[in-house]
Amino acid sequence: MATADVAVTGIGLVTPLGASARETFAAWQAGRCAERRRLPELAGTALESADAAVLPPFDPAARLGGRRMLKFMSDAAVLGCIAAHEACAEAAIRSRFRPERVGLFAATGLAAAGVEDVVPLIRESIGPDGRFSCRLLGERGLPATNPLLSFKILANMPPCIISIIESIKGPNCIFTPWEDQAAQALIEAWRAVADGDADCAVAGAADSPAHPATLIFLRQAGHLREGEFPADAAAYIIMERAETAARDGRPVHARIESLELRESDGAADPLAGEWLARIGCAFAAAPALLLALACMGLAPGSLPCPGRTGGATHEFRVSLRGAR
Repeated sequence: MATADVAVTGIGLVTPLGASARETFAAWQAGRCAERRRLPELAGTALESADAAVLPPFDPAARLGGRRMLKFMSDAAVLGCIAAHEACAEAAIRSRFRPERVGLFAATGLAAAGVEDVVPLIRESIGPDGRFSCRLLGERGLPATNPLLSFKILANMPPCIISIIESIKGPNCIFTPWEDQAAQALIEAWRAVADGDADCAVAGAADSPAHPATLIFLRQAGHLREGEFPADAAAYIIMERAETAARDGRPVHARIESLELRESDGAADPLAGEWLARIGCAFAAAPALLLALACMGLAPGSLPCPGRTGGATHEFRVSLRGAR
């Protein structure tokens, strides 16, 4: 049972409304909606009319201080690393906490490879009979593939790279896709700080459902209803005890009274659907986006979590004090 007073001292965002927390908050307050476009990769297919949210332009190397790690990153990893870096810098965690006392609690999105990345693998794995061969996959297909591809299609790599860049060496929990798991990551981060298992927690998620391969799966599996559109996004939150924030004179966005995930009773705040419709379906990133917006007093305190893997629909509820 969480006991200590937990404060939010850092927020990092990359969303269709802005490439930073400040930009996203300003766009939300101004009433903007995500720009949308059709994906050229799906032209001429049954999904050619499907559209997705567009991210604002940004320079990943400039945001992260170099290009060295970019070659290892998927789209989701780039977004997650930028959002986490922004949050960590705002809270100045490197100068204030020992790496062994900083925890990482993150949810991952669905991983997908681009066609250009897997064409060599597939071509070399086709036998004389025109059929895919597992034997040829091992003998010729994998050797023909860029070895860096494995870093981009492993779903847990985005938080792994965050831990490397931000030098996070404390407790860590990685959660699988979908909104309810991302909500659980935030809850576990809050409990870890409140119970003293970590002095600071970096918590959030990044997802890139607008990737053409992922969008195809989401449509085929019925995870995008008519009128819904996917949105790449990342959101990371820094949690620490209120006493350490006060000790170091750090500004506080809000104090967390409770985070709760429970079976939905159908009474979720109707505004939740409205704000998701404005940003798009960010899937794993959605609960962290909700918490970030709620900390700024810009969002309702609840979010439906659809239970897309066959479970019951849940509701993620946020209760804060002193939200800006």
